[in-house]
Amino acid sequence: MKILIATLGSRGDVQPYLALAVGLQRAGHRVTLTAPQTFAGWIQSYGVDVAPVQFNPQEAMQKLGQTGGGLRSLNAMLKIVREGMTAAQADVWQAAQDTDFFIQSATGMGAMETAALRGIPAAFAYLFPFAPTRSFPMFWLPFRFSLGGGYNLLTHKLMARLLWRFGGSLNNQWRGRLGLKPWRSEREMFAYARALKTPFLYGYSPSLLPPPADWDEQQQVTGYWFLSAAADWQPPAALAQFLADGSPPVYVGFGSTRLKNAERQTRVVLEALALSGQRAVLSTGWGGLAQGSAPANIFFVADVPHDWLFARVTAVVHHGGAGTTSAGLRAGIPSIIAPFGGDQWSWADLVVKAGVGLRVGSGQRIRAKQLAAAMETVITDPTLRQRANAFGDAIRAENGIARAIQLIENHAHIQEMR
Repeated sequence: MKILIATLGSRGDVQPYLALAVGLQRAGHRVTLTAPQTFAGWIQSYGVDVAPVQFNPQEAMQKLGQTGGGLRSLNAMLKIVREGMTAAQADVWQAAQDTDFFIQSATGMGAMETAALRGIPAAFAYLFPFAPTRSFPMFWLPFRFSLGGGYNLLTHKLMARLLWRFGGSLNNQWRGRLGLKPWRSEREMFAYARALKTPFLYGYSPSLLPPPADWDEQQQVTGYWFLSAAADWQPPAALAQFLADGSPPVYVGFGSTRLKNAERQTRVVLEALALSGQRAVLSTGWGGLAQGSAPANIFFVADVPHDWLFARVTAVVHHGGAGTTSAGLRAGIPSIIAPFGGDQWSWADLVVKAGVGLRVGSGQRIRAKQLAAAMETVITDPTLRQRANAFGDAIRAENGIARAIQLIENHAHIQEMR
C-alpha cells in the first residue's frame, strides 16, 4: 500500500511521523512523508521518500524572533503561518495523487479533501489528545485547572472554534480551488470524518494519559512513535570523550523554542549548573541556548539523537515538548520541565502527576537557584528516580508504532471491503 503522511512544523512535528513511516515500510508499505524541505535529507537518510513543501518553519521562527511581543507578534505569527500553509497546499495535493492511504498530522492538511476526491481511506495522527472529553481540559489552553466535566468539555469546544476561526477560511479557500463545497463549521468537517469511520491515532503513552472513558472507538491511543538513531550514526568523538571523562551529566535543551534572550537563558543555566556542581550537555536547538565559552564540565551540542544521548545522562532539563518529554520518560530518568507555551504545560503537569519529574515555572522566567535546587532533587531523591526508572520500563514495553500500523491496516481493509 502506498501511504502519504503529511506534517509541517519543527523537528518535533516531523520526527514521530518519520518513525511511523519507517515502521510502515518495514511492514511492507511504501511511504512518502510530506514535510518541510529543511528535513528532506534527514528523512531520506532513513530510506523514506519525501515530498518537500515550500514552508520553512525554521525561517518562520527566526522572523518571529524579530517581531517583538504582544499583539504585533501574534499577528505576525498568524500571517507567517497562513502564508506558509497556503504555499504548502499545492505541494501536498500533488503528493496526494499517488497514494492509497492519507495520514494527516495536527500540522498537516488534505486528508478529508483527498478522501472526498480520490475515494481513498485516511487517518488523523496526533501527538496530543484532541477529541472532546469531560475528563480533562483542552491541552493547549494557557490555564490548566478543571472545574468539572462540563467545563472540560466546553474548553475543547471553544478551542475547536478558535482553531476553525484561524484555519477554516484557509481550508475552505483550498477546497474551493479543488471544486469542493466549503465546510460551514468544524463540526461539519469532523462529522464527515466520523461518517467515514476515520481513525484518530494518538502517538503518546496510555501509561501517562489513558484514553478517556467518553471517547468513541475511532479515538485510539497507541503509545509513542519513537525514532531510533540511524544505523550508521556515530556520536562526535569529542562528545563521546566528554561522556566518558566523568559522571553522567545533566542534559539541558529547549528544542525548537525561540528564546527571547538566548544569552540570558544560557547564563541562567550555567549559573544553575555551577551552583549544583553538575556536568551538563547543553543543546543549542534552533533558537535556544547560545553557545559560547563555558567551563570544562559543560559540552555544547547542536543535534544528537535523544534515544542515544538520554541513555547516558542522569536527568533532562527541557521545555516540555511532546518529543523531548517522551524521550526522557522512555530513558527512565527524571525530567525538570520549564514550559514556554502550548501543550508543554500539560505534559509538564502529567510528568509531575506521575511522580517522575518536576516543573520549575515558566521557561522565560526560570531562575538559577530554582533550577539548581530542582537538579539537586531529581539527582538525589531515590524514590523519584525509582519511579522514573519503572515508568521507563512501562514505556519501553509499549509498541506504539506496531499498534498504529495495525489500526491503519485494519481501516484500509475495512474500506476496501465496502
